[in-house]
Amino acid sequence: MKNLLWISFVLMSFMISCNKGSDQKKEVIRPVKLMKVEPLSSVSKNFTGIVEADELSDLTFKVPGTLNEFLVSEGEKLTKNQVIASLDPRDMILQLETARTSYLTAKSKLERNERLLAKQAISKQDFESAQAEFTKAKASFENAENALGDTRLRAPFEGFVEKKYVENYQKIQAGERIVKLVNPAKLNIKFMLPESNVKLLQETNLLEVEFEAIKGQKFTARIKEFVNASPDGSGIPVTAVITDPGFEKLKSLISPGFTCTVTLITDGSDELSAGIAVPLSAVFNDTATGEESVWIYNSKTGTVSRKAVKLGALVNSNMVQVSSGLNEGDMILAAGVFNVSLLTD
Repeated sequence: MKNLLWISFVLMSFMISCNKGSDQKKEVIRPVKLMKVEPLSSVSKNFTGIVEADELSDLTFKVPGTLNEFLVSEGEKLTKNQVIASLDPRDMILQLETARTSYLTAKSKLERNERLLAKQAISKQDFESAQAEFTKAKASFENAENALGDTRLRAPFEGFVEKKYVENYQKIQAGERIVKLVNPAKLNIKFMLPESNVKLLQETNLLEVEFEAIKGQKFTARIKEFVNASPDGSGIPVTAVITDPGFEKLKSLISPGFTCTVTLITDGSDELSAGIAVPLSAVFNDTATGEESVWIYNSKTGTVSRKAVKLGALVNSNMVQVSSGLNEGDMILAAGVFNVSLLTD
């Protein structure tokens, strides 16, 4: 809405009192706000969002064992490949030595059989059997090497330890969660969109995010993904990512779990942006007729008159659609409507 003008109506309120047998009149000036009705060009809706890390992982060991080193604390920052914890490697070392011995034996046998086959001293079937034995022993040896390396848990990316699930010296099973690692440099915004507002996902032209920790500053963002369903009936889960370059220098002030306000702004929606809208403060209920009404201002006479209106959906944060009763260009009172109603009491 444009062309907001402020005017003051001089409203006469008569106060009668006894002062030496004469009446006193007191003039009271009550301000009201005047605005011109124009077509609704955009709709904005606010939703509460939560900051989540885009890159996070519950880290586990691939092999079982007993923790003998736990080298990190909750909240600690880690570099990529930094060792987080390790298992007692003695069992793995024994398995590796056994596998190494079998591998070297099978390798020696295969080399010998290659020489014998060249001299036709053994059958091809005996050679193929030695070859299969070598392949199996080599795979077991490599697996044992990998298993020994898997006794050390490393950070797959840079981040911080959000949570520790176990304590040192515990017996650990393969796949059991050890720590949760979070990368705070890559953040997403998650919010729930009511099913009634699903059209906003197709019509949105602008998305803004304002953080509780950085009040008064909004950052542009884009919708990254959403689930085209309401899994638990609470709404449609939507993920957004901030694209505003100015956010980079302030990113350190924001952490996963922080709250924010997400504003979806759309232009030209056939359903939401059709017709006209007025501020909620312009609408009042006429007690005599029970109708929702507004005050229309006549610039020629400097007077106002009541006009019944039919309301539609709520739009933006403080506007309501008017489906009938008003025309484009009408001048209405946008605030102070109850000051005017005093004249009719």
